[in-house]
Amino acid sequence: MTGENPQESATRTVELDVPENEVLYTIKDRVATVMLNRPDRLNATNLTLPYSVSKAMLMAANDPSVRVIVITGAGRAFCAGADRQRLEAGRVGAARPVYPPDDPEFFKAIPSGKGPNLGREFMDIRRYSYFMRIGKPVIAGLNGAVAGGGMIPALCADIRLAADNMFFTTSFAQRGLIAEHGISWLLPRLVGPSHALELLMTARRVPAQEALDIGLVNKVFPQSTFRDDVQAFATNIAETVSPRSLAVMKAQVWKAMFQTFSEALGVADTELELSVKSKDYIEGVTHFLEKRKANFPDPSG
Repeated sequence: MTGENPQESATRTVELDVPENEVLYTIKDRVATVMLNRPDRLNATNLTLPYSVSKAMLMAANDPSVRVIVITGAGRAFCAGADRQRLEAGRVGAARPVYPPDDPEFFKAIPSGKGPNLGREFMDIRRYSYFMRIGKPVIAGLNGAVAGGGMIPALCADIRLAADNMFFTTSFAQRGLIAEHGISWLLPRLVGPSHALELLMTARRVPAQEALDIGLVNKVFPQSTFRDDVQAFATNIAETVSPRSLAVMKAQVWKAMFQTFSEALGVADTELELSVKSKDYIEGVTHFLEKRKANFPDPSG
């Protein structure tokens, strides 16, 4: 389906089969919002939360009416890292609770969209790296504190938008831990090795403006209008940009993390030839020449 739909401006809530409604899922204006919903625990990660998130993300990835995905948190935090029960187990010397194994069928069910094949890169449910495999933009709406393991879903997103009261803290070193869950790969690619090591070694709080200055977030919005600002940012992408182009460019960038410059050039040349044969290219040129609003076809999953 293409064109404007009078129902698109209304928010639609979709029920998820997840424990204690720990994740909420809504759709508005072609934007799916996945909300961590443990506000009394500052959305801390327990043994089920990553898998509840994956159900919502898979639904959004496979819905052709969804063009952009936002992951955010309920209440005053985005995600405060590990739940206290996991921390308590370590304090008393008990074994840390074990996550269930990832389902390999899950990754097969994620439509990677167009563009270069990511192969086996980014295959982890509880560490959220499958976000990169989804052929749609994933935006982290950082509404508040982002601590420890809570940084992982934030860093696995394609774009990070922060409320002005948001702060990051790696926290691992203060708990006697190490750079967990792939943050040693993610963080330096965003802020460089020196900034990454300083943030990991000090575990200090990094406020929103500093996070913007060092490239850890893309934009900072006032807390009072944050939800609306994130929705407007995501809706602008959903309404004005080719879904096919988004999928290809996203795959190109993440794939390039493992390529030489020459290999990336080769992929770009191949994808360019495919793009000029697409319906999105025809619409992209046509709406520009006719000076009208774009009407790109929906992605096919």
